[in-house]
Amino acid sequence: MWASKWIGIVGSMIWGFGMSGTGLAVPTPEASQIAPAPAVYEELKVARQDVTGDGRPDLITLLGKRFASDSPYYEQLKLMVQDPVAKKVSFFQTTYGGYQPEMTFCDFIGNKTNQILVQAQTGGSAGTSDYYLFSDKDNNPAVLPVPQPLTITGSYQDGYKVSLTIKETNQTTVLDLSDRKDIYEENGVYKNGKLVQPTEVMPNTFSVLAPIEGRDGICKLKGEQRVSGVANADTIAYVESLWKWENNGWKLQSARVKKAER
Repeated sequence: MWASKWIGIVGSMIWGFGMSGTGLAVPTPEASQIAPAPAVYEELKVARQDVTGDGRPDLITLLGKRFASDSPYYEQLKLMVQDPVAKKVSFFQTTYGGYQPEMTFCDFIGNKTNQILVQAQTGGSAGTSDYYLFSDKDNNPAVLPVPQPLTITGSYQDGYKVSLTIKETNQTTVLDLSDRKDIYEENGVYKNGKLVQPTEVMPNTFSVLAPIEGRDGICKLKGEQRVSGVANADTIAYVESLWKWENNGWKLQSARVKKAER
């Protein structure tokens, strides 16, 4: 009853969403304060997880506001956490909207309580997504950082080769792309194996940032970034990274380059 009542008044508490950036929990209103909810935000996902740390499941609802009634793009995403024991509600808001939003739960920071990881696809051919991490332990809403994409640079070289460097690890990998030489020759990138003009690679942000749970119950994050060559459709490599929360931030554990199959 308590939870269903709150789902029905999401629109009437739009002021509460505006408070999410301040990190304040929104108190439960009296029955006399409840007004009919305008049909603005849709209920996209609902889950029961303990994110407040009291050992009992909370009700977490992912809400979205569509760009247009027939659009698959949500211009705003909100997260509502309801604690039925303390009878408190917390709200979070993502910086950007997106497509096909999802949420997952794990203890990323080692405080024996689940946090909420929200993902939303950015759209387009790059295949990237935006990620957000929220904590509500003891009903104290907090926005946590997520790992930043690796800084990847590289350029084409004679002999159908590409040199990729990861700034964070100072690691350089040379890829042999001779299996694509017919395409590169036909499109004027190379002539008889000689590079026609300087050409830089095009790294993307995270297309994947997924939880990897360890034996201790604490999750690391595994990232994947796609690297394009002479065009966005020319995927030449994927850069994988593994991140662990240490000292109030994410620390890079490892990174590697995988050549993409043609």
